[in-house]
Amino acid sequence: MRHFFKGLSGGKDSLALLHILLEKQKRSPVRFEVAACTIDPMTEAFDPSPLIPYIASLGVTYHYVKTPIFENAKSGSLEGTSICSYCARMKRGALYNCARKNGYTKLVLAQHLDDNAESFLMSLFHNGQLRSMKANYTEKKGDITVIRPLCYVREHDLKEFSYSAKLPVINDNCPACFQAPQERRRMKKLLAKEEAFAPNIFNAMRTALKPLLDEEILLQLADFTKAKRVKGRPPPSKRKRYTTRENQK
Repeated sequence: MRHFFKGLSGGKDSLALLHILLEKQKRSPVRFEVAACTIDPMTEAFDPSPLIPYIASLGVTYHYVKTPIFENAKSGSLEGTSICSYCARMKRGALYNCARKNGYTKLVLAQHLDDNAESFLMSLFHNGQLRSMKANYTEKKGDITVIRPLCYVREHDLKEFSYSAKLPVINDNCPACFQAPQERRRMKKLLAKEEAFAPNIFNAMRTALKPLLDEEILLQLADFTKAKRVKGRPPPSKRKRYTTRENQK
């Protein structure tokens, strides 16, 4: 039987997607099971443990993984990257490890259209690349497929659902996130400002982003860029890389 392994941070988006999967499970002619995993970074600023009894009440197979991400960062594992980027990378690695250990091959994440639009602008402005988060791709080892079913859904719709359904949303109060450069927040404000003048902007961006959500097209773009560099163009200067929020959401 097919299993969908849901990365569950406890935020509004991940909880909404979990309930969408459970509703689809009831109606789908194709049988599948849902499992979930939360990565606890073991910091006082973020405690997802209230999810444990809640997920148990739903009857969902649940994996709660504690990993001292912040302690490891303090001990020198950061290696020059920002704490947010490091945390996202470590959470993703922990999700992969849990999936492999338990035989799951479909990892489900909850990034939405607003996330994709923000990531696209950050990549365009700061890295000079036409990139966003892929909707469906295979992890480099080839044994796990990552899917993002909400890639065309607006954030405000997920927020409205989560709070109207009174889901136990876990707020992230990590001080490192608040102290770090808030580039994603700036992109969010920029898009909100433009949406006030052009209400159709996210529908337009959805259409524009569709090719970038496809793994094969992104690989073609990467090959094209590589070929350009081989022909003698100097590589781009080292720019600050912003995390694309590809974590356990």
